[in-house]
Amino acid sequence: MNFELEIQKHFETAFSKVVSKQTSPKISSKADSKNLGPAQKLLKKALLYSFKGKAGRFRPRLCFETAQLLGHKPSQILPWAIALEMVHTASLIHDDMPCMDHAESRRGQKCNHLIFGEDIALLAGACLFVESFSLLNASLFDNKRSEFLDLLVKTVGFHGLMSGQAMDLKNKSPNKKELLKTMNLKTGVLISACALGPALLWADKKEYKALEKFARHLGLAYQLADDYQDLSQDNNKLINEKQKASQDSAQNKYLKLDKDKNQKSKNHKDLSQNLSKQDRNSKKSWLYKKGISHLEKSSKALSLFKKRNKGLNLFIKEIKKKYQI
Repeated sequence: MNFELEIQKHFETAFSKVVSKQTSPKISSKADSKNLGPAQKLLKKALLYSFKGKAGRFRPRLCFETAQLLGHKPSQILPWAIALEMVHTASLIHDDMPCMDHAESRRGQKCNHLIFGEDIALLAGACLFVESFSLLNASLFDNKRSEFLDLLVKTVGFHGLMSGQAMDLKNKSPNKKELLKTMNLKTGVLISACALGPALLWADKKEYKALEKFARHLGLAYQLADDYQDLSQDNNKLINEKQKASQDSAQNKYLKLDKDKNQKSKNHKDLSQNLSKQDRNSKKSWLYKKGISHLEKSSKALSLFKKRNKGLNLFIKEIKKKYQI
């Protein structure tokens, strides 16, 4: 199954149904994008721009593999997988905006707000959040609909992703306990929901508990690995900058500078860099140990499924690669 093409195809089908809903008695149920005004067409373009960007689709793939683990086809959980990918994409659009992380690129292309403006980007993210609920309401089994909607609210709302974003923005010097809580709310709960959706439909109590534990630890390990990678890249960047500074210094040694003042400044800079390097290495070590610990717990939770867990074990291996193991 080509996950990328399958997800995009079904998203576009689902989203076409969203934008073609009757907006007045005069509009036919067959209405399509021709009935949209310029502003609506721009909003739709912004939605598709971010959703169709190059991505690993980690979350939908986790939904599909969990469904297969429980003996069902990926297509049977597609509405949930697409809804979660819509939520994830929405969170990225908002996270990249100047009022938050102020990023320039995402998924191999310019951020949404740099292409469509902050106003449309804000609306595109909000629209994706809301329409994910609409997709679920129209798609899932009647006897489980309220449970899925409740899980999505807990994943996205105050007790989930939104609080995680707020903590990430406002707590600039978290202790380790606060950092893990932020990671869990900002990233972990959404990854957990990927496994819990199929579990809601097809797992017994024992299987549900095992999958919940697997996904909870996997989600934390995922974010810990991301932070570990970011810190490693920062280290490499600092090393390159230090080498460049050394070259510049050699090229400009003929300049007449106050030697004592220059030496004092250099000593202070070197001390600052050494302390920063020590702090970074300490944090890297903690991220590594904590991440591997959560991966081990995640793997252990899958022991209940024995040979059936091969597909889900691939996600553990995928995260391990981020630690360069």
